[in-house]
Amino acid sequence: MDLTVILGMVLALASISIGDIMEGGNPIHILHITSFIIVIPTAMASAMTATSQEYVIAAFKELKVVFKKSPIDIAARIKQIVDFAIIARKDGILALESHANAMEDEFFKKGLSMAVDGVEAHEIEETLEVLLEETEEYYHGAAHYWMHAGENCPVMGLIGAVLGLILALQKLDDPPAMAAGIGGAFTATVFGISGSYIILGPWGHKLHAKSRDIIKEKHVILAGILGISHGDNPRTLEMKLLNYLSPLLPKKSQFDQK
Repeated sequence: MDLTVILGMVLALASISIGDIMEGGNPIHILHITSFIIVIPTAMASAMTATSQEYVIAAFKELKVVFKKSPIDIAARIKQIVDFAIIARKDGILALESHANAMEDEFFKKGLSMAVDGVEAHEIEETLEVLLEETEEYYHGAAHYWMHAGENCPVMGLIGAVLGLILALQKLDDPPAMAAGIGGAFTATVFGISGSYIILGPWGHKLHAKSRDIIKEKHVILAGILGISHGDNPRTLEMKLLNYLSPLLPKKSQFDQK
């Protein structure tokens, strides 16, 4: 579970609620089911209209990525690649065939299998680059759907507020009911802005951020496979791959630990 997502939403809603309570309000009054229906599903539907069908499907399929802790471990992947480079250096690249067949990552499996089969490095690079571009486009489209839905929320909130005001003004002969109607109308605006900046929009940006980690790992894999295919020295290959690590992570060589 990615606590930054849960905590971010909870703390944002909590800070708004606390501020409302301090001003004498009651956050429960904001929970207006009609406003929710007018704003959130409508914003998502309009984003669906503007997004390619495959990316709409991808958006809901990959939503779990937003809430899960990223499984990407670049340092561990680099170590694995360097270990393969050592095996290829000692026993030849054909010794990696069993490792390629047992690989769970399809991108890595495809590239390593091509290298073992003796495919030229430039052909491996061309093939994997296409897969990289398609993967990047896939996640970009999925993330953009949620971003687009978030962008639509404030406008849908405005529509909800206007509809509520129209209904409220029909109750001029009953001031208390009209006042309640006006109050309910503005809850749509609250839902619109909150949905945009606390829920849907941040989901899209988080998915986009995590997809960058996925793409980075694939760049590391591609560079590693090309290095193995070229017969690069494992230590030299490791030095190159360590440059992909975030500045927050230590760039320790596994050869220094031996």
